[in-house]
Amino acid sequence: MRIGMVLDREFPPDDRVEKEARSLIKAGFEVHLLCFTFGRLPVFEEYKGIKVHRVFMPRAFFKKLSALILTVPFYRRFWQKRMKTFVAENEIDVLHIHDLPLVGVGLEIKKQFNIPLIADMHENYPVFISEIKFANTLAGRLLISKKKWFKKEREWLSAADRIIVVNEGMQERIEQQGVQGKTFVVVPNSPEIKQVLNSQEDLPELEAKYRDKFVLFYFGGLDSRRGLDVLIETIAVLRKQISNLNIVIVGNGSYRSVLEEQIKALNVESYVSFEEWHPVAHLQAFLKWANVGVIPHLKSPQTDNSSPNKLFLYMLFKIPIVASNCRSIQAVVEEDKCGLIFTSGNSAELARHILYLYNHPEDSQAMGAHGFKAVTQKYDWSVGADRMIKMYKELST
Repeated sequence: MRIGMVLDREFPPDDRVEKEARSLIKAGFEVHLLCFTFGRLPVFEEYKGIKVHRVFMPRAFFKKLSALILTVPFYRRFWQKRMKTFVAENEIDVLHIHDLPLVGVGLEIKKQFNIPLIADMHENYPVFISEIKFANTLAGRLLISKKKWFKKEREWLSAADRIIVVNEGMQERIEQQGVQGKTFVVVPNSPEIKQVLNSQEDLPELEAKYRDKFVLFYFGGLDSRRGLDVLIETIAVLRKQISNLNIVIVGNGSYRSVLEEQIKALNVESYVSFEEWHPVAHLQAFLKWANVGVIPHLKSPQTDNSSPNKLFLYMLFKIPIVASNCRSIQAVVEEDKCGLIFTSGNSAELARHILYLYNHPEDSQAMGAHGFKAVTQKYDWSVGADRMIKMYKELST
């Protein structure tokens, strides 16, 4: 069976897409991926067994067009033409569309070629759209109809043959939107444990920077939804009781400049270290010096049903977690006793939990051990991948 994945961004990197594709290839399927190149990557290459077909798109256009596919005919026609060619030339048997924006176009190709369509929902997209900065500007409110996105989600997912979600909470939300009687497959954003551990690289230069610090660690995207401003606010309390405090932020994003202004205004530059984006292969090198892994995401319908990879990676490297009370994250942390939960946006409560772990190292160590046990026994990538592979085998019979 030839599986045709479609992704409206540049690849690599995309950890989830790569893991899904490699798992399917290992199970005997042939995987083709249609995606963008912003100019630096070739139009075709074989990457880790994935046959990657790329079409050029200027990076500046991409950032806006995905959200505007319902109102900008050019972008829809762009994908119609390329998806049709992709399916025909590669004799694709099943379309696997990553995220909601291209599911509508995929359904047209499904009908034309009479092939199944899998909708792989990485995000609660209508909620995600409603929270992005552009959607809440004057131009964004004129061009992006949030109600229409919810309507299209219900319409498109009702027509898909299978729906992949990152957790049961996302499935529940989609069903409550009126998508009934569909086959869902839950594939969490959990780590491929053996591959992650075998890929780790040492960064000896970090020892001099963080060896003598009490490190609060965050890695991932930098935007207003991540709650990093709440983490920065804790410095006012924590620096009085943790003299060697250091918040280490690994990642990038436009919100970094906002955080830097906040840090400067609070005069706490010496307590925060920004590292640029690093691959997961460098994570162990950082976490070797980390005392607490922080997930301060602001609670919303989007984050309540998300499955952040960082949660399971903190657990894998035995780091105790302090996370906000986003439903899906809270469920894991409390069930597996691997950290503490604070009320989203409450910097005072976040600070209290961090101080508790600082003053109770034995409890901190126990939480790290609980997390490692849970992730290795319950959350390895293979668990969700096996469900996805079973689904594809059923489609191929």
